[in-house]
Amino acid sequence: RNLIIFMCGEPVEGKEMTSTEEKPKLIATISWILYDFADTAYSMNVVSLYFSTWLIIELAQSDLWVSLANSLSMAMVALTMPVLGDWSDRQQKKKMGLFIFTMICIAGTFLIGVTGKSIQSLSMLTTVVLALYVISNYSYQGGLVFYNALLPAVSTPKTLGRVSGYGVGIGYLGSAAGLLIGGLYVDGNAFGLTIPGITAGGRVAAFIPTAFLYLVFALPIFFFVTEPPNMLVRERWHLRESYKQVWKTLKATNQYPGLLRFLVAKFLYEDSIQTIIIFMGVYTQAVMGFSTAATKTFFIMVIPAAVVGSAICGILSDHYGPKKTLVGVIAAWIVSLTVVVSSMNITVFWISGAIVGVLMGSTWTAARPLLISLVPGQRLGEFFGLYALSGKAAAITGPLLWSSAVLLFAKYGNIVKYKSAVAVLVVVMAAGLIVLLKVPDLHQQLKWRRQDN
Repeated sequence: RNLIIFMCGEPVEGKEMTSTEEKPKLIATISWILYDFADTAYSMNVVSLYFSTWLIIELAQSDLWVSLANSLSMAMVALTMPVLGDWSDRQQKKKMGLFIFTMICIAGTFLIGVTGKSIQSLSMLTTVVLALYVISNYSYQGGLVFYNALLPAVSTPKTLGRVSGYGVGIGYLGSAAGLLIGGLYVDGNAFGLTIPGITAGGRVAAFIPTAFLYLVFALPIFFFVTEPPNMLVRERWHLRESYKQVWKTLKATNQYPGLLRFLVAKFLYEDSIQTIIIFMGVYTQAVMGFSTAATKTFFIMVIPAAVVGSAICGILSDHYGPKKTLVGVIAAWIVSLTVVVSSMNITVFWISGAIVGVLMGSTWTAARPLLISLVPGQRLGEFFGLYALSGKAAAITGPLLWSSAVLLFAKYGNIVKYKSAVAVLVVVMAAGLIVLLKVPDLHQQLKWRRQDN
């Protein structure tokens, strides 16, 4: 099946139409969506909840170590994924790249659980698990480049936003499954459910079952999704040439109107979102006083709103265009986080959490189609590499901004230092919105072109 590309406005050199709007097989679309289920379970259990709270709260280590581990893994993504995206385009290896990165992430997660139970020295344990986390998080984040680039293979131009939204929405169900499975092994029960033979093992017990959950639901994409042929496939690929090509692409982004602005905007707003994902478990417990069980309940409450919001956002993105949808989503983020900073009311926090859940899913749902509308389709892997470069560069600076604010205001106590950190993220996100407003909206031009055809 040929790779789907979009022709927006007047013809642009290099943007050749390479596909029809052939409907993909349902099993392929479902398999692609199930991968979102798998990796979001990892994101919830490892990135958002158990790893950071295990190190910071249970092992009494500094926020700085978690920030540095996340920043290092994201720096690795930023340095390597643009060229690996180019490799996947030219060698038609998106599925292979996704498979390798997925297996490394699963293995790293499994080993965090094994070493967490076997190493007694706190200093050695901290060093080893941080190294394993860097590897697993790098692989998880890097794999998303290949995964996102497979989206056109499981959708049509008319359903791109919806399929993206369904993936994000089902991904949040993966978060719920992760919390359920993790809760059984961490607390011995999950929302009243107990299974004979499974006893409470503490936060460290969440990693091994999360690795198995990731594996089971990731496998279908490798059997049922067919990678579309690419006009740029060639016999040989050179790393040095690929880095040169990425540099040329960065310098030539003005050939694709709005691309550079979008990447800068994404860097700014994702700087905040990635940091919130990492530290929201710590915030709920350190500032709002939630127990681990209450934190899981909070996340479970957020998930249904996120599922519904992602699906609705996909429909809105197809109807009104991804640019307008994303602008509305980022504006709502700013309002919601401002409310979180200014209030200590538990009810307000729960409501804000539900809204944030909707917005988190909606952000990815609208951002992927927006990028696809701005770039030539035969180079999607390369440009999703730049997409990752922008987001992961943000994820380098975001945790460091958070840690700097926490250290600066540490003497005022947990509430002030963590609320100050969130306030810094609000300012950065507002800057991202200002840049995003200048990205061209090509959705209407695309609709006119389809009508003319």
